[in-house]
Amino acid sequence: MNMRNINLIVFMCLIVIINACQSDKAVKLGFIYSTPNTERYVKEANFFRAYAEKHGATVYLEHGNGDEAIQYQKALELFDKGIDGLAIIAVNANTAAAIVREGQGRGVKVMAYNRLIKNCDLDFFVSGDNNALGKMMVDEIIKVKPRGNAIILGGDKYDRNAVELAASINKHLKPHIESGNIDVLYETFVEEWSDVNAAYELEQFISLSGQVPDIIFAGFDGMSGGCIRVLGERNEEKVVYISGQDATVEGVKNIVAGKQQMTAFHPLKDTGSKAAEIMLQLVANEKKAEKMANSYTNNGQIDVPTVKVPSIAVTKSNVKKVLVDDAKFYTYEEIYN
Repeated sequence: MNMRNINLIVFMCLIVIINACQSDKAVKLGFIYSTPNTERYVKEANFFRAYAEKHGATVYLEHGNGDEAIQYQKALELFDKGIDGLAIIAVNANTAAAIVREGQGRGVKVMAYNRLIKNCDLDFFVSGDNNALGKMMVDEIIKVKPRGNAIILGGDKYDRNAVELAASINKHLKPHIESGNIDVLYETFVEEWSDVNAAYELEQFISLSGQVPDIIFAGFDGMSGGCIRVLGERNEEKVVYISGQDATVEGVKNIVAGKQQMTAFHPLKDTGSKAAEIMLQLVANEKKAEKMANSYTNNGQIDVPTVKVPSIAVTKSNVKKVLVDDAKFYTYEEIYN
């Protein structure tokens, strides 16, 4: 073998070694969402990954399949991969504190996404604004139905988001109740934000009270859909004004069909990308990341730096503009066909 070939081999080996070293130094992030059954969580995780990878990070996506024990195990596996930061949509906001403590014990920055993780030294929280969301629901419904009887179907009572949203709806309904324009006949939380459970609650209310409400404040489009099915099965001709959240395909189609008054569209790409941006800053410079917060949220142990991303009210009049033209979240065919 001549000297030229030897030099070439040495050079190639050096390139391999350099690339390996650079790879080892690349930021590694994890994102564990609660369940693949919630479409928005899958989308948000992928938006998080797209932004982070665009900025040079390696990202691992996992989910807990709706089981807190599985989510904990997935987190341990990611920690063993040597990740620098982890974002979590918690299956259980209480027990997920164990993930936070384990991660921080290994020097990993941990962010709660969408659901606040309680009683731990959480590094950051990214979510929507539940107070603004409740106001939005009330405003959009009252705009078209300023007087009548209402029921409130909140989400799962073990989800802080559900509790905060229900409190906000009540807060912003209060002046309309005090004026005598709105009468709240029934209020409950709906386990697992389930369409089946929401349908059961509405069916029970109508059967026992003999009344069909004028307004249903439902906390999620799936729950709205369950209520709409009940009204359809009863051949109810009365117009019932129903709220929702998440801009699901079913929810948007119900709005177009005039069966649901509104939904709240969370700009998932903006939120997922913002979370990735914050996480990269957390890993690089914690103090700089904290300056990105626009509020703080107490989780029972500390005031957690928080970014709240506002949502957009979607009604029949602006469905195409918001979801097709501006956000490109759906195609025209997906909504109108």
